[in-house]
Amino acid sequence: MRTAVYMRVSTEDQAREGFSIPAQREKLLAYVHSQGWEVAAIYADEGISAKDTNRPALKRLLRDIREGNIDVVLVYRLDRLTRSVLDLYRLLQEFEKYDVRFKSCTEVYDTTTAIGRLFITLVAALAQWERENLAERVKLGMEQMARERKRPGGPPPFGYELLAGELTVQPAEAAGVREMFARYEKGESPRQIAEWANREGLRGKNGARWSASAVLRLLKNPVYHGALRWNYTDSLQRQNAPEEWIIEEATHPAIIDKACFARVQKKMAARGSLHPRVLGSSFSFSGLLYCSRCNAPMRGKTAKSKSGGRLYVHRYYLCKNKQAGRCDAPAIREDRLEQAILTELMRYAKEALAAYAEARESLRPVAGASAEELERKRERKRRRWEAAYEEGLLSLEAFREKMAALQSEADESNPPRAAFLPAAPLPDPSLLTEWPLIWSHASEEERRLLVSILIRRVEATVSSTAAGQRQERAICLQHLVFH
Repeated sequence: MRTAVYMRVSTEDQAREGFSIPAQREKLLAYVHSQGWEVAAIYADEGISAKDTNRPALKRLLRDIREGNIDVVLVYRLDRLTRSVLDLYRLLQEFEKYDVRFKSCTEVYDTTTAIGRLFITLVAALAQWERENLAERVKLGMEQMARERKRPGGPPPFGYELLAGELTVQPAEAAGVREMFARYEKGESPRQIAEWANREGLRGKNGARWSASAVLRLLKNPVYHGALRWNYTDSLQRQNAPEEWIIEEATHPAIIDKACFARVQKKMAARGSLHPRVLGSSFSFSGLLYCSRCNAPMRGKTAKSKSGGRLYVHRYYLCKNKQAGRCDAPAIREDRLEQAILTELMRYAKEALAAYAEARESLRPVAGASAEELERKRERKRRRWEAAYEEGLLSLEAFREKMAALQSEADESNPPRAAFLPAAPLPDPSLLTEWPLIWSHASEEERRLLVSILIRRVEATVSSTAAGQRQERAICLQHLVFH
């Protein structure tokens, strides 16, 4: 009898009952020799649950059975093979199909009779119940630990280490975490951040190189602003079930502040709404520019032409519906669009600076008296009126009127808006209005970042005007929305 010896152990089994792989191997091989059988192959799944059949060694066993290399499958106990009744039926059908016997060296089963199949089914059902019951108890215990602000196990995330069961900051890794958040805020993509981390020699907890998906998981994890999160999975996120999560704030030292984390999540949500081709586009206004005629997105295009032996590259934006014949909007040249938007930015900056200066001027203290001096005068009045009221020289109604008038005077001389205006002098207007100079010195990535920070949406078209014997085409910004 060509025997397939199958062994399996999960970590909880090994700790609870000592079903180690070497122990199973010793007993199973002794049983094979006592029966006079031949060991065809040994299959071992270490640290893998029996909740399903997605196990490497079990897959190899089934493949060998289908190839006709096995006569009998031997296990130490039924629950080493499976803890699911449905999986047991499927495996037994597969064994029967290829005329393969199933045997447990510690249990007696006869699958050729109805009572034998009933018995093995009952044992499998009990094994499945035990597994599910254990899983429920473990989940309940971990949930309670999370609600008590205790970490329910697991390895520490990148940037932290475990000391006496508590998360503490690992300085070298924490510096990498801060740099990743800073780079994402500056406009770098997760792929670019991963490339930077790998160039710098940063490695994950398991020594693996960084990937874009690993960086995204790190940026989404609230552990870095000091929060404990439990029961969060991507599937729950896709099902929009945040009520299933447990998030406890300030359970351990933070690596970044909560405001930084919130900014990154907001930026991530905004980037997630854009097509990957838009995010990777070299055109500054991709994803922001829309046709003013049909409201469809306008996509960046490149065309090349030769003249006088020289190669010219033309960059322009074209309405998405124009290619399908549903819109007649003309193409917009990129350089002219840039000039129109920069002009609008300069006008907007000048108006904002003028309004800011006017507001600050209107909130200056009254000439001849400082704010502290005025407050001292009001305090002296308040004390005199309180003394007069206590002596019976002022009625309650008169006292209330005088106090209300005094409060009104204080509100007028110290308006709440003043608290929001910095005492620093106005910045140099050239720093905010010289957009053509800033644009000419910025790189392609810097332009994309600048536009994404300042502008939310642009709707534009081309207008034609008569200029002597020719027609001039100009960019008309129908709608420009700033952040």
